[in-house]
Amino acid sequence: MPTFQDVVKLLAKKKKKVYGRDSETKPFRLSRKGNNMINKRNLVNEKKDFKIIKLLLPKHMRKTPPTSSEAIPFGAVTTDHMLICDYIPHKNGWQIPEIIPYKPFTLNPSALVFHYGQTIFEGLKAYRSKENNEEVYLFRPEKNAQRLRLSALRLGMEPIPEDLFVACVEELVKVERKWILPAPDSLYIRPAMIPLDEGVSYRASRAYRFFIILSPAKSYFSNETGVSVFIERKLSRAAVGGSGEAKCGGNYAAALPPMVKAKEYGAEQVLWLDSNEHKYVEEAGAMNVMFVYGKKIVTPALSGSILQGITRASILELAKDLGFDVEENKVEISKVIEDIKNNKLTEMFACGTAAVITPINMLIDENEKIEINNGKIGEITLKLKDHLIGIQMGNLQDPYGWRIPIV
Repeated sequence: MPTFQDVVKLLAKKKKKVYGRDSETKPFRLSRKGNNMINKRNLVNEKKDFKIIKLLLPKHMRKTPPTSSEAIPFGAVTTDHMLICDYIPHKNGWQIPEIIPYKPFTLNPSALVFHYGQTIFEGLKAYRSKENNEEVYLFRPEKNAQRLRLSALRLGMEPIPEDLFVACVEELVKVERKWILPAPDSLYIRPAMIPLDEGVSYRASRAYRFFIILSPAKSYFSNETGVSVFIERKLSRAAVGGSGEAKCGGNYAAALPPMVKAKEYGAEQVLWLDSNEHKYVEEAGAMNVMFVYGKKIVTPALSGSILQGITRASILELAKDLGFDVEENKVEISKVIEDIKNNKLTEMFACGTAAVITPINMLIDENEKIEINNGKIGEITLKLKDHLIGIQMGNLQDPYGWRIPIV
């Protein structure tokens, strides 16, 4: 029986689809500036030309973007435009992407998207430089492209080429750059893909729609000093062999009832345990989770049921370079609780694109509340957060080539 990775390798060998062409649309060329951007990814992408059609609103019809002083619920405000790109097999595969005014989709009730769960998405951000408000950056968008491809393969969908994904993100952000809030806020980018076929027979769709919407983003959590998490000991987010590594809608829908339960106990998030023994920590809400033991940072090892977080991978690499020991292993919840009570575990935090790094200041285990670090943000958590945000927003050097300028 072939493994998931075997399937990925097999599909990667398929002949690439030819993009649609429009003789009236001028192509734009991907470009990079700065020595820190010379890496394998950029050398490949600079050889690519893509056409993107722009059907933009007249300037007098465009909305006024909100300011950082306004209350902006996460994801509630959308920009003027969106991007769509359809995959239609009988029309040569992936069509020319279009940037169009933000508007609803029209789909029939029999559309497969409403019935069999073939929905995947990504999340990333665009940032303004803290030093120069006119400089705009993306953070590791090629990693989101890679992960969306893996999600598509796991759900039997046609993956959008990674370089086309990045080009679409960059061009839409260029069009909507005035919506990027000044540092430390940002612009949240939500790429997604849905099936377009109709008919309620159970099958994979043949046609798909990739689209991107944007939303100005402030802090994900209202409490910057930390959140509490409820230990879920019965229900599971995902299982090994399932779709836990994919960023698909079904994973998040199944996690909603425990979220309601967590709030009833006074917690902001759920701490997920493994599905087999309900013994080992996996994730916190929709984020990866890390534990601090003095100069050592411990995180659950990727097992097939844990999302391969881009923020997670960045923190682990950054932590090593800052002199911390990093350990990826099974993390037993009983040991975590014991180590908190014995002051061996000094800090705990969750990490992901939306929240970046969020301190966890309390575990709630049924009726027991276990405070971490006296309910305060830890020094190491704060140091990692400041370094990561500093790289993302351009006020620290980026020796990794993670920061991609939008020019």
